[in-house]
Amino acid sequence: MSTATIYARIPSELKDKITELARSSGKQQSETLVDLLNQGFLAPENQRELKETRDELSQQEGVNRNLQVELEKEKTQLKIAQQKLDAGERARGHLQRILTTEVGRCTVPNCGAPINLYSFAYQQCPQGHSRKIELYNEYKSGPGVADALVAGLAIFGGVALAAELLGDKKPNGTQ
Repeated sequence: MSTATIYARIPSELKDKITELARSSGKQQSETLVDLLNQGFLAPENQRELKETRDELSQQEGVNRNLQVELEKEKTQLKIAQQKLDAGERARGHLQRILTTEVGRCTVPNCGAPINLYSFAYQQCPQGHSRKIELYNEYKSGPGVADALVAGLAIFGGVALAAELLGDKKPNGTQ
């Protein structure tokens, strides 16, 4: 009888909703009403848990934002380091091409090993013969040309390296 009294004081809109909910769930109206009352009594505790969960979520979102900012900084640093590494590799390739330019041959009988700029700078062929180098005609057009050749190619190599490190891909700064 107390259920009828409580139920009698419920507004008709709520009664209709309770009846509809009872039909859809396959329960009696009284069972549905008891379920709703129990849920209502649990609401304050659930609200506290919900607030705590929201607070934890908010804190975690802040941590995630900070981590995202740090990740982007690290990605930028990685990209810069990769660009420097790529420039260094290109410069190394340029210098290697310069140093391996063939400029003459060893004059020791039965040797004739090709002399590149690196070997020429040390005045020794790859077989170990010292000071037995004959430059190709294009490299010996006058006195002191050999020294000028080494100095010129060294300067050119330094300029090529500096240009590569500074991002200048072509001579005279043209891109």
